[in-house]
Amino acid sequence: MWWTACTTMMSPREIDMLLCFIPLLWAALMDWKKRIIPDWTWISILLIGGVSAFLLPYPTPAQRIAGFLLPGICLLLLAMKYGGVGGGDVKLTAAMGFCFGLNALAAILFFALPPACIYAKATRQRSVPLAVFLCIGFFIYAGVLFTYGLTG
Repeated sequence: MWWTACTTMMSPREIDMLLCFIPLLWAALMDWKKRIIPDWTWISILLIGGVSAFLLPYPTPAQRIAGFLLPGICLLLLAMKYGGVGGGDVKLTAAMGFCFGLNALAAILFFALPPACIYAKATRQRSVPLAVFLCIGFFIYAGVLFTYGLTG
């Protein structure tokens, strides 16, 4: 009964974002504590994106595929050339790109990468726990969407 009440008051996109909350938060906590991102976190976000691809008209399949491939390939190349980016970071970013689409991922990265760069400079670390900053970027992005009623 409570599930019906909650889902009738929320749009499918809001439910999609809410379902990604727990795996993303867990990935951030584990990345902060142990510098490892559990596989179940990015797999669950990818599965949520796969299910929502059939239920939601937006993001389009082209945006989902672009969100999966472009950031994933860029981070993979960066990791191979310079290091500092782990495989979990690449997989988590690609899964978020597929779930939310390229445009939303660009907004999340817009909010996530400046604090990550500041953290790297302040701590003089070459590698940062990127999942933490992706989580922060996701929360800011979700907050902006909910505040201005843009969730559809």
